[in-house]
Amino acid sequence: MTEAERIAALLDIVDGNRTQDADNSAQLVVFGLAERVGKAGRLRPTNAGWNAMGQQGRPFRADYG
Repeated sequence: MTEAERIAALLDIVDGNRTQDADNSAQLVVFGLAERVGKAGRLRPTNAGWNAMGQQGRPFRADYG
């Protein structure tokens, strides 16, 4: 998985308008860029995931709102 694919998969997780690829999203958990939360196993980026997105992820972070 390339860096661009990782960023695209992270953006898929945080942006509701994007279609999420389950295979790529699952790989993010292995890389430590995302974690599963709740009983449904929904994904959310870890701190490392937000840092990997850099400026591209900032508009999606609630604490920057």
